[in-house]
Amino acid sequence: MGDKKKKETRIRKYIKGLIRNRKYLTTEDICLYLERYYGVPIHIPSVFYRYKKIIRECRKEVYAERRRKKKKSK
Repeated sequence: MGDKKKKETRIRKYIKGLIRNRKYLTTEDICLYLERYYGVPIHIPSVFYRYKKIIRECRKEVYAERRRKKKKSK
C-alpha cells in the first residue's frame, strides 16, 4: 500500500469535520449525511463502497491527528 496523499476535496473535508465534531458516527450515518447534503446516490452499491473506503481513510487520518495532538500536549 502506497502512502499517497489524497486530494483534500470538499466532501473529504466535510467527512473529517463530521468525524471530529460528532461523538461517533457509523459509516452508514455519514453516508446518510452525504446523501442529504451533497446528493450522493448512496443507494447504488458501487457508490456506497467507494465512499465507505473514503470514510475509512478519513477516519484513520483524523485519529492519527488526535494521537499526534495528544502526544504533543503531554
